[in-house]
Amino acid sequence: MALAVTDPFNKLSPELRLQVLVSTRCKSSISRTIQASPIMLQQYLAHKKYIIRQVLAAEFDAEMIQDAMAIILLPSPRGSGREPLRKRQSQPMRAHLRAWANSQLPDPLKGNNDHLLSQLNKLHSQLLLLIEDYITKATASFPRREYLCLPQTQRSLSEGHLMFKGLKVTPRFNSASLTFPERKRFVKAFLVYELLSMVSNVPYVPDLRRRRISNAEHEAVGCVHNYVWSLYEAIFAQCNDVCLPPISTTPLGTGLFSPNIVNFDAETKARLKCLLGRDIKTGFSTLGYGRLTDFLRYDMAKPGEREALKVQLEHVWCFEDPINSFRWDMCLHGLFKWKRKYQNGCESSMYTQLSLNHKEKLRYMIGQQRAWVFFDDSRFYPQESTERPDCLSAKFFTEEPIENDAIEGWYSKMRWARFLR
Repeated sequence: MALAVTDPFNKLSPELRLQVLVSTRCKSSISRTIQASPIMLQQYLAHKKYIIRQVLAAEFDAEMIQDAMAIILLPSPRGSGREPLRKRQSQPMRAHLRAWANSQLPDPLKGNNDHLLSQLNKLHSQLLLLIEDYITKATASFPRREYLCLPQTQRSLSEGHLMFKGLKVTPRFNSASLTFPERKRFVKAFLVYELLSMVSNVPYVPDLRRRRISNAEHEAVGCVHNYVWSLYEAIFAQCNDVCLPPISTTPLGTGLFSPNIVNFDAETKARLKCLLGRDIKTGFSTLGYGRLTDFLRYDMAKPGEREALKVQLEHVWCFEDPINSFRWDMCLHGLFKWKRKYQNGCESSMYTQLSLNHKEKLRYMIGQQRAWVFFDDSRFYPQESTERPDCLSAKFFTEEPIENDAIEGWYSKMRWARFLR
């Protein structure tokens, strides 16, 4: 490969070039660097394994490695229908969780297992894409618009936009802008939530040594849960006749939404809910990031692919029974010890200053939507003005009606149709 004459890194020794790549401790920064510099690309390819190992070692502490390995090495269920539920109650699963609780799972950063290192790197990249998508939406001036969008999954971490049916709406946030503690809070919470999703159909494991977590960490996992569900809301919306709202010039209040896909009369809703007794939010949100990423790969710009995705979602809901899983918070109490007042010293300044109460439902939901528990300060949020108050200030928390039954109505209708066949 011919080296660019103007490449400034050409003046550095190979040792210094390697040090520059490792010192970033950030995949998106490395990606941008090797795209801009041919000689840095050569350096990266020559030492890729070493660089990845160093970056991951900076991102994951010992507990996070155990969480990641618990996800990667999770015993695979076999069978169909309700069979996986029984298989996940088997001795291998319980032994796996006990090994996780006792920090006995292998650490790919300390050994020479290239396969496990590759799996850890893949999981980390998957988490970063979702984290950057979440932050883009959480810090948007018009969250109602951004939360209807989906992330591009086929782009590198240095590229990508939030998309609505093929339309590029806004560039995705670059996680290189986060401080190290901020990025760690995000990665840790997304890891824990994926672990909870993977074991969401496992009953109580006796004699399990539960890990202690702080209230802020508990709140962070709750934020991830609501973000994951918002992705499914956006998927459902784009599969149907929902339009992207225009950019508003007036305050949006909460900015929370459930796309108004299908309207049923009260009698029909009551009948369907009585028959089904299903919680769609719990069911889909516990499928895990792998399944979610599969759904996100559909090209929403093409009507045929949107229809195919809709059929796939209907099949999952109607025949795979994702609802046969415990809620994330129930799973959390099975694996972790949590006390509301416990702090571990890693709390963010935003979390400490706002102290949102879950009993104040609307304020609390906005805080989750705005990822309030993760950030050191408010530098990423829209600037306050008379027309648009601070999105996390008291002035912003104004009650407005929120539709909650629209998407559930759509799936209830589909399930009802199955019963009538």
